Amino acid sequence: MMCVPYVGVYQKIAQMADNVQKKRHSICQNGGTCNVGLSPKNASTFTCSCPVGYSASLCEIAVPNSCDSNPCQNGGICNLVTLDNYTCSCTVGYRGRHCEELDHCSTRPCRNGATCLSRQDNYKCTCTEGFSGPTCTTDIDECGRDPCIHGRCVNTVGSYRCTCETGYTGQNCESQYIPCEPSPCENGGTCKALDALSYKCSCPEGFTGTNCEVNIDDCPGNICQNGAKCIDGINSYTCQCPPTYTGSYCSKDVDECSVRPSVCKNGATCINTIGGYSCICVNGWSGEDCSENIDDCAGAACFNGATCHDRVGSFYWLLCHLEDACASNPCHVGAICDTSPIDGTYICSCPSGFKGVDCTQDVDECEEGSPCEHGGTCVNTPGSFHCNCTKGFTGPRCEININECDSNPCKNEGTCLDEREDFVVCLHAW
Repeated sequence: MMCVPYVGVYQKIAQMADNVQKKRHSICQNGGTCNVGLSPKNASTFTCSCPVGYSASLCEIAVPNSCDSNPCQNGGICNLVTLDNYTCSCTVGYRGRHCEELDHCSTRPCRNGATCLSRQDNYKCTCTEGFSGPTCTTDIDECGRDPCIHGRCVNTVGSYRCTCETGYTGQNCESQYIPCEPSPCENGGTCKALDALSYKCSCPEGFTGTNCEVNIDDCPGNICQNGAKCIDGINSYTCQCPPTYTGSYCSKDVDECSVRPSVCKNGATCINTIGGYSCICVNGWSGEDCSENIDDCAGAACFNGATCHDRVGSFYWLLCHLEDACASNPCHVGAICDTSPIDGTYICSCPSGFKGVDCTQDVDECEEGSPCEHGGTCVNTPGSFHCNCTKGFTGPRCEININECDSNPCKNEGTCLDEREDFVVCLHAW
């Protein structure tokens, strides 16, 4: 059953803040950020956070700053860091603190990973190894210097490759090939030289291949059960069990009912089964783990415009009031008024010093135990109290002892000692 909801003070505040929020981009000028707030009387307010170089309530006034002199040249954009400091964002083709210098490297003339250095009238490219020329586009033919000692040189872009003669190895075919020095066998394999050019690897268990580089798959023929996944290891395997099974081969059923906290929620009873479990829910709950609250309002009939509110295993009704009981301002000044969702009456939250249904009854602080110290007399006032202090004391609660020695009452260099009330004692050295 649908009812017209009561719009409370918090809903009103949210609506007012939303209205200001929709206009925030049109209120603050020059890139200012709008901050929405609320006044003590719940009226919508806002403030603007201004960028550097602007001020006033709407950021509409430009503040004199270092960019006013247009220090950035050749179309550069001045960006304020502080009012006295700035940086220039230069357009393409210019560089320098004020974009005053030509950037000859802006077109990226240097190729193949070269570094470009912009000079006064031109640029210079520092080429990477294997390239030369003004823009580093010329591939150096390294084979021209015959780097391959015992082999044939093949030039490549930016480098070269040696095809070694039989019996030699190394980048430049500079080393004589000796089987097993160093050993090519991987994963702990043992190398044995067969002749001057060949070798054989003896692999440890679990590996195979010319250089023992292949891990043998031990999963074929595995005995993992109940849909478990076989994970290959080194000369072994493990079984990755589904959540409902455990053990080396996933053959043991997991007792979900022994898990803490219980898999069954809200006081339900857990029944373990092979490969799973079931929950017997208490009244008011449903679902696989009894975590869903049954909507008891689904079959309930609300009368006289009432609204049904669901509980656990039960429900209750709330009357729907179309009028705001706080509209007549029944509460005393300074109190907060709310409308009761139960019976539609108003509820007053009293400020300090007042009590009663509408907060009009003054609290007599003096009767609740005198708040005045050091013998002060308590005088009740509307919403508060006042203390008439005895001699020698002051403060809202007569808590401060007046130091009469501050007025220097002792003559002839006498020493003043402050006593209770308004008495002092003067001590003389003669």
